[in-house]
Amino acid sequence: MVSDWGDFAVVIGASTASLLGLLFVAVSFRGETIAGSAELRNRSAQTLSLLLTGLLVATLLVVPDQRKWMLGGEYLVLALVVTYQARVMDRRAGSESGSTIGRRLDSINPTFITCLLLAVAAVVLILGHRDGIYLVVPALIAVLVGGVVNAWLILVRLPA
Repeated sequence: MVSDWGDFAVVIGASTASLLGLLFVAVSFRGETIAGSAELRNRSAQTLSLLLTGLLVATLLVVPDQRKWMLGGEYLVLALVVTYQARVMDRRAGSESGSTIGRRLDSINPTFITCLLLAVAAVVLILGHRDGIYLVVPALIAVLVGGVVNAWLILVRLPA
């Protein structure tokens, strides 16, 4: 039952909200530098979007008396909207990355991984399979790991 996931949703919601707040603070300290770079500006927005996606997934999970197919539909719409938005920002960001690890981590975009996993979970839920909700777990792990990795990449790219 979806309602059994309330505690999990609260933990994920609190975690992503905390990371969102920390990213806002970090970006605000170096706002002028980030504003001057299309890549940093768009990567920061992608990271904010990724963490907001995790918060929205958790929020939708605790809606009372929600049917599985409805939750699946909401997750599918969310995954499609965030994927589109991430592709637009990815193109705008370009790549000014000089480090090998930075380029490699860029190629494994956590937003796309999250949205793919979320879309799979959504389809399984829409089809009425009860265990589809378990597929949300790796998507949310990708949100948390991806949010931290993206934040690190932004901080590493900031000029001294």
